[in-house]
This record gives sequence, C-alpha cells and structure tokens, in this order.
Amino acid sequence: MSLIMAGSPKNKMKCSTEKCACMLPCGRKKTRCEGQEKAKQSKWRETLEAYIAKADLKHSKQRFQIAELIVSSGVHLDAKGILERVRKKYPEIGAATVYRNIKTLCDAEILHESMRDPSGHMVYELNTGEDHHDHIVCKDCGEIFEFNSEKLEVLQESLAKEMGFEVVQHRHVIYAKCLFKERALHAEKKK
Repeated sequence: MSLIMAGSPKNKMKCSTEKCACMLPCGRKKTRCEGQEKAKQSKWRETLEAYIAKADLKHSKQRFQIAELIVSSGVHLDAKGILERVRKKYPEIGAATVYRNIKTLCDAEILHESMRDPSGHMVYELNTGEDHHDHIVCKDCGEIFEFNSEKLEVLQESLAKEMGFEVVQHRHVIYAKCLFKERALHAEKKK
C-alpha cells in the first residue's frame, strides 16, 4: 500500500519549517499544501481553452480566475469551499458563476468528483492524470489522505467476480480516527 503523502517525490512540499501551515493539529504533515505544484497542473489552461472552443462557450476572465484559484490550491474542496476561496480573492464573482464553472471544469476534465463528505456534499479534486487512488478522511481534523493499495484492488476484483460482477468503477472512502493524535496525546501524558 502506498500513502501519497507530502514530502514524497510525487508530492513536493513548499514548506521549509517544522511548524508551518503544512502541519495538522496532530503534528502530522498535510498531504498537500496550498500552492503545491503537480505535474499536470501546468496544462489546465490549454485544456480549458480547448474545451471552451469545442463546447462553443464564451471565453471569460472570471472562468479563468476561478480555475486558476482551484488549480493553485491543489487540495480537495467542496463547492462551498471553492465559493469561499473565490469570494475571498474575487468578491465581485457571484455564487451562480462559481457553481456553473465548477460544472464546466468537471466537463473539461480539469476537476472531477472525488467523493462525498460526511454531510453528503460532493468533494472535488484536480484531475491530474495520476493512477487511481482511494481516500482516508480523518474524523479528527477533516484532512483527506490519498492511498493506493494493490491488495485492495485485487480483493475487490475477486469479490466482485465471486458475486458475478465485473468492476467498472469504484470509490473507496474510509473515515477514521487519527492514531497519530492518540499516540501524541499518550506520549504527552507520560512526560
């Protein structure tokens, strides 16, 4: 199983200090930091331009501002989170424009629906073209961790076949309590 974590060669972190915005309350490093670059992010503008032309959509400054803000964040966001970020940086952009453009960015395959949060809201992530991955959501801080487990992939194929199915698509989301936090609290009590 591989956990796609911050600091791995796949996901370089921008932070240089131990205590920065890239740290979670439990002391664990975030899986992704604001502004973190990913390999496919550089092509989003070309992809959006091509989609706009193909779909015969209007080329708007607001659409590109919204897209750039989402792409530069590099994090999992629900529609409300995207709206909050857009309103903070571009208060003149309305909610309807943001929601329409989330759909457009999904249709252009820049964003994709990743999972639903515990409240049932859709969470979006960048379509980076990386291999398939699943998610663990920390019930303590809400951070979303990505992982890939070949054992899990083989097991689900086997189970589906055993039950007379062929897997065409799946989404695994595990909601879990942070053991890292528990260990830190336990260690603190020992002192």
